[in-house]
Amino acid sequence: MKNFVQRAIQKIDQLDSKQIVDILKSQANDVEMLENVLESIHDGVILTDGNLVVNYANSNCQKMIPMVRKRSYEGFPLSRIIEDEHVLRYIVLAVHDRADELDNEFTFQRGDKVQTVSVSVFIYKSTEVKNLSSYVLMFSDVTEHNANEARMRRSENLASMTTMAAGVAHEIKNPLAAMGIHLQLLKKAFVRKESLTYDDAQRYLDVLEEEISRLNSIVVDFLFAVRPMDTRLRLSPICRTLDEICNFVEPELHEHNVSLTRDIATSLPKLEFDENLLKQALLNLIKNAMNAMEGGGRLTLQSRLDGNQVLIKVIDTGIGMDDETLQKIFEPYFTTKASGTGLGLTVVYKIMKEHKGDITVTSKRGEGTCFTLSFPVPKSERLVLDGPEKEVEFEA
Repeated sequence: MKNFVQRAIQKIDQLDSKQIVDILKSQANDVEMLENVLESIHDGVILTDGNLVVNYANSNCQKMIPMVRKRSYEGFPLSRIIEDEHVLRYIVLAVHDRADELDNEFTFQRGDKVQTVSVSVFIYKSTEVKNLSSYVLMFSDVTEHNANEARMRRSENLASMTTMAAGVAHEIKNPLAAMGIHLQLLKKAFVRKESLTYDDAQRYLDVLEEEISRLNSIVVDFLFAVRPMDTRLRLSPICRTLDEICNFVEPELHEHNVSLTRDIATSLPKLEFDENLLKQALLNLIKNAMNAMEGGGRLTLQSRLDGNQVLIKVIDTGIGMDDETLQKIFEPYFTTKASGTGLGLTVVYKIMKEHKGDITVTSKRGEGTCFTLSFPVPKSERLVLDGPEKEVEFEA
């Protein structure tokens, strides 16, 4: 239809009045059909010109945000019809590309209910007229969507807590059993000798002390895994932190005959991260990788920019994992180590979620393992992502 109108404009001098009227009627029908479509959707829609003067607003807008009551908003500037100053400010900043770091969701009291509305701003630039722009503003009710997400998070947290509680119960059984047995032995020794010296009781007391320490460790790990983290995200360069980690672990890796390869890109954007938590996560993965290479091997710490993410990989040439282990690797209290608590990777997973990132793993038995940490690039840093590192090939 757009091409048809453009051709008609080019030939306007050759058209008689009836043909022009027919074209206008056709356009009016198309506009009416578009308005009917916009009226039928559940979202609020406002179309404006480049100066934020309203060309069209569907009836659902008044149900979404506080607006002046009018029969028609056409020809009025947004500043005179939108009553909520926070929504208006967000739209103005979004039009000037300055709202990337702002929350686009707003909460309103509707009687005895609370409604959450997300605001989206889309720009349309004319291909025919230079510097001519218009805007599409969309207002969506996300109250139920957010409630469903909150319910899902609560369900996931409850399931995780249930799994961890079962793990704790399983973990504390052995220390309690050992303590019970040695208390019985200590009691029998008292009955036999009627009195005991410290030397007589020492072997029993040592076991009791060891098992109490083990119980304390289990409880401390459990509390750390379930307690909310004190996460302090700061916008900082990631390369310096990765180099510090490499410098810290290299001597210990060398003692275990593991060579360290640093493959860290030098032109990464700044990321929002908690330095202490990031170091904890990477040290946990590096420690696991070192333990998987008992006879020595090679560990690679790799970082790359991939689209709007920075990927950090910890790659080892160790024993690897089978598919069954891979499926359970992030479950609380799952471990393949005789002395492990099974909470290390659970904590790493939690740290990544605190950074709005993710962790994935690939592995082959006998070939090695690769853990990948994905960090989102802040919107403020995406403006400078125009180098050759946008698309990269990672080492397998």
